[in-house]
Amino acid sequence: MLAAVVSVAVPLRAGEIINRILVHVNSRIITQSQFDARIEQTVREAGPPPNAAKGEEMKKSVMEELVNEALLEDRAKELDLVTSDAEIEDQVKRLKEQNNVTTDEDFGKALAQSGLTIDRLRDQLRRTVTLQRVVGREVNSKVDLSDDALRILYEREKETWRVPEKAHLAEILVSNGDDSARAARRAKEASDLIKGGAKFEAVVKDYSDGATKSRGGDLGLVAKGELTAEIDKAVFSLPVGSVSDPIGTKFGWHLVKVIDKIPVSYKPFADVKAELLKREQDTQFQKKLAEYLDKLKHDAVIRVLPSGQAYYTPPVGVALPVPTPTPAAKKK
Repeated sequence: MLAAVVSVAVPLRAGEIINRILVHVNSRIITQSQFDARIEQTVREAGPPPNAAKGEEMKKSVMEELVNEALLEDRAKELDLVTSDAEIEDQVKRLKEQNNVTTDEDFGKALAQSGLTIDRLRDQLRRTVTLQRVVGREVNSKVDLSDDALRILYEREKETWRVPEKAHLAEILVSNGDDSARAARRAKEASDLIKGGAKFEAVVKDYSDGATKSRGGDLGLVAKGELTAEIDKAVFSLPVGSVSDPIGTKFGWHLVKVIDKIPVSYKPFADVKAELLKREQDTQFQKKLAEYLDKLKHDAVIRVLPSGQAYYTPPVGVALPVPTPTPAAKKK
């Protein structure tokens, strides 16, 4: 889950020249080279931005990621959280297995296509696992996914799981055809026969033009709101066993029998628990992580140099500008 918010930073190679510092985050720095490398990685993975405005959004998003990572790295150091070499080698082994790579040579070639070496990959994995540990300890522990918590959500949002009233219906459809007046007369005849005691199924056989004629007019279960407004209003106001008067629609004339009704109900908790759990895993985690990062920012000293101001605007009250010596100060 951490990968959705904090991506792996691309560390600088040994001996690489840092041309300028963009942002100080506590004792750490974010350099132009780090920023450019992350931009390159983002473009490689997601494709180039479609326009200049999206390009600026991407740059600001990348800088936000780098600042977040620096804050989490500081916190990992405070908590003395480290990742062992054995854990990293286990991660490398898993990557090889997932990509069906059997030799170190093939693995090196595959990494090279992504602009990586095995050493840089190990550095990335070490940082990622360490940051995940910080988040796991400080954020995941605050995400409540217990049955009790999910049941409270279920009750609070119960209307979401509402199952509308349903009716088991049968119909006689007398289509208008080329003579709507004749259709109206036939519908009335059918209605009179039923009111006189004729069996509904027999009248269906003699009068219905609908596709359900072969099965005695049976429409099956229909939820309230699925039928045309005229039919819906009529059938859901009738008692079980009743037959409606002829109802006119653009399709013709309908006589509808209510065979049975199922009242409004709600999906049981057991049926929606998995859906609730998945949703809360995402939403609670993102919310708690954002809150945690905000707290780290407000407890941090973040200094944005002029060279980084185009990419990062820290929250009010968080950033401290890097002091620029005045001529008098220089003289002293």
